[in-house]
Amino acid sequence: MTNTEPTTEEQQATAAQEAVDNDSADAGESMESLMAAQDAMDEAFKPGQLLTGKVVRIDSEGVLVDVGYKTEGVIPLHQLSHRKDVDPNEIVKVGEQVEVTVTRVEGAEGTLILSKKRADLESAWFRVIKAEETGEILTATCTEQVKGGLIVDLGLRGFVPASHVDLRPVHDLSDYVGESLELKVLEVDKPRRKVVLSRKKALEEQRGKMRENTMKNLEEGQIVSGTVARLTNFGAFINLGGADGLVHISELSWKRIKHPNEVVRVGEPVDVRVLSVSPEKDRISLSLRQARPDPWTTAVESMRINDIVPGKVSKLAKNYVFVEVADGVEGLVPISELADFRVSKPAEHFKPDQEVKVKVLEIKPESRRILLSIRQAGGGASRGESVTSTRGDGHSGFTIGDRLQGQLAQFLTPGPSADAEPAAEEGGEQAAE
Repeated sequence: MTNTEPTTEEQQATAAQEAVDNDSADAGESMESLMAAQDAMDEAFKPGQLLTGKVVRIDSEGVLVDVGYKTEGVIPLHQLSHRKDVDPNEIVKVGEQVEVTVTRVEGAEGTLILSKKRADLESAWFRVIKAEETGEILTATCTEQVKGGLIVDLGLRGFVPASHVDLRPVHDLSDYVGESLELKVLEVDKPRRKVVLSRKKALEEQRGKMRENTMKNLEEGQIVSGTVARLTNFGAFINLGGADGLVHISELSWKRIKHPNEVVRVGEPVDVRVLSVSPEKDRISLSLRQARPDPWTTAVESMRINDIVPGKVSKLAKNYVFVEVADGVEGLVPISELADFRVSKPAEHFKPDQEVKVKVLEIKPESRRILLSIRQAGGGASRGESVTSTRGDGHSGFTIGDRLQGQLAQFLTPGPSADAEPAAEEGGEQAAE
């Protein structure tokens, strides 16, 4: 009988061959699986693809970002920002959501190499192009001053010409470096990587909206706060928040002034009364003095007829002298009330800012008039060489009486008749001598 069962050696050989065949099959399947996975990953993550992920670690090699793949993607430090030599911790924070762009898939494990710089750049271009179309105002940080203007960071480099930095010419542009600026897009040229912006246009637009709103809310007689914007010979312009109103020089003070700088300074905060608003003429008229207490009211309440009060000469006229008796309150002294003798020219006896005492003769609050007298207050002009008299013939000049009043009085004073003749003779002899 023939034995057909395999020997032990044959069984072992067969088992070994099957094991090899199985390993080969498993290896083939594993390779196919890996290739399939790589193909799937290549399909899922293509260069240039925009992803959103969470920062999980920051170190000297770069930034690890979880984008939902089996391993974290890596942002090399040079791909964090277009700004150079910047601390990565200033760009991103652990736990922060960031947008990144796939640069490539690297290594057998399929490590994703990412770029935040490219993602920011594409996002910035999209935002800038949209802002140009819609007129939106953008915010950017000024990073440096260059010839002719400023460089700002929008996620890409933008240029602001010096003429568009402010509403008025700027002499020192370095003051803006590090500042956050609101800007409008003037020009975009993506192929040439060129973006030109204007802060001036943004300020004009904002100011226009504020002016419109301010003028809409202003009412005649209203007291509002503002800041002195600029001065001219005829008045002061007050900024009320986007809208400038004019305070005419006559409405700056209750007293006479020659220039607005006697009352206010540029940059000074003030309260003003609205006199009129004309939106169609784009004009606002204001008053500074009417927003303050009327000094005439206080003067009328504090002064009485026949009071003697201190004052200061404010103005000289042909037949009058104006004396300020309180801040913004002037009284009038007629020429006849300047001294106990005839005064032809007030300027020969008084000068501006001279301190005098005056007597109140009359108060007329309704006409804002006070009549004063220097003569009756005992502080009149003193008689001197500069005082002139008018003779009966109409000609002005000094009379002998003016010059020798004391001596003539002695000669003209009546005395005893017995002594008159000797005295006259004696006086004649002395005169002859």
